Amino acid sequence: MEAATEVIPKVKRKAKQKWMTEEILNLMEERRCAKGNKEKYEQIHKKVQEKCNMSKENWINEKCKEIEQQRKHAPQTMYRNIEEITAKRTFLSTGCIKAMNGDIIINEQKILERWAEYIRELFKDDRKDHNIMKNNFAGPPIMKEKVETAIKKVKHGKATGPDNISVELIEALEDFGIGKVTHLLNEIYDTGQIPTDLSKSIFIALPKKPGATECELHRTISLMSHITKILLKIIMLRLRNKIKPEIVEEQCGFVEDKGTSNAIYILRTLIECALEVQKDVYLCFIDYTKAFDRVRHDEIITQLIQLNIDGKDLTIIKTMYWEQTAAMRIENKTSTFQDIKRGVRQGCVLSPDLFSLYGEIIMRNLENHPGIKKQRKTKGEDNGWTGHIAWTRKSVRYTVRRQR
Repeated sequence: MEAATEVIPKVKRKAKQKWMTEEILNLMEERRCAKGNKEKYEQIHKKVQEKCNMSKENWINEKCKEIEQQRKHAPQTMYRNIEEITAKRTFLSTGCIKAMNGDIIINEQKILERWAEYIRELFKDDRKDHNIMKNNFAGPPIMKEKVETAIKKVKHGKATGPDNISVELIEALEDFGIGKVTHLLNEIYDTGQIPTDLSKSIFIALPKKPGATECELHRTISLMSHITKILLKIIMLRLRNKIKPEIVEEQCGFVEDKGTSNAIYILRTLIECALEVQKDVYLCFIDYTKAFDRVRHDEIITQLIQLNIDGKDLTIIKTMYWEQTAAMRIENKTSTFQDIKRGVRQGCVLSPDLFSLYGEIIMRNLENHPGIKKQRKTKGEDNGWTGHIAWTRKSVRYTVRRQR
C-alpha cells in the first residue's frame, strides 16, 4: 500500500453537488488532511460550511431565475430543475447515543463501547462450531478470466474495507495485479481459510430520522474488502443457476425485472378482478422485524447442502459467515470488533440470493401450517383460494372467497 501511495497518482476529487467550486474542493481536501488536528480541522470545517452556504445560495438563485423564465416556454425543463433543487435531505447524527438503560452518552469512547454492545446483542446466536468439510472438498479452480470479469462487475468508486485495497488499484496494476489476486483467491479457495482482514467489516451508522439517539433508529452501511467482493462475485455466478430455480414466481424481491411496483400491480389487478365478480379479498401484510439481521447461518448452510453445491464453494461461504467480525466507525474512530453470529452479510453480493432462498424456505414451511394451508378448488366447487406475493423482507398473503 505504501508503494501504491507513492507511485500511483490519486484520482482528483470530483464535485458531488453542482454548486461546488474548485475552491471548496481544495478546502475539503485540506480539511481531510487535518483530521488529526482537531483545532485546525474545526477552523477549516467552518470555512468550508461558509463557502458551501454562499455557493449553494447563489446557485439556487440562478436556478430560480431559470425556472421563472421556463414557466411559460419550457414546462418540462422547469419541472426537472425544480426536482434538482428540492432533493431529499439527509439526517445528521446528533453526536450522542442512548445507553441500554436510557442514559444519554456524549463521551466518544463510551459511544463506541455502546455501539459495540449493540452489535454484539443484535447479532448474537447459538450455532454449531465451524469445521472445514473434507469429505466433499471439491470445486473447479478460479481462472484469471473469471477474476477479470468479476472485477469489471464489482461496483467502482466505493469505500475500501479494513485492508484499504480498492478495485481501482487492482485494475491499475493490470495483468500483474489480476495475476496476484487470482493466485491469492485460489489459495483461499483451496485451503478454505480466509485472511482476517478479508472477513472484517466496518459499519457506518446513518440516522433514520432527525434527532435519533437510539441505536435502533440508525441504519448501517457496511465497508468490506474489495478482494472479498471479487471472490464472492465469482462464487455468486456459480451458485445462481442452482438457487434461481428454487425461487418461486411470486417472489418479486431481488429478482431481475421485478420489484415492489410489480407486486403492487398484481395486488391491484387481483382486487379489481375480485370486485368485478363480487368476491371478497382478504389481505395479510407480514413485515419481518430486522429481517436481514436475523437470518440463521445454520439454516443457510443446510439449504445450500441440499442444493448440492461444490464443497469448496460451501466451505468459503461457511468460513466467511463463521469468521466474520464487524466494528462501528464514528468520527474516524473504530470500536472493538464483534463476532457476527447471524444475519446475511451487509454489502455482500451473495446476500440477496441467500436471503431470497431463506425466505422461500419460510414460505414453504407455512404451506403446511394449520390455518394457512391453501384451499384447492375442486370441480363443481367455489371455495376460493389462497396465495402469496413476496418481496425483500415483506410478504402479502391473500385469500379470495365468494361473497355470501
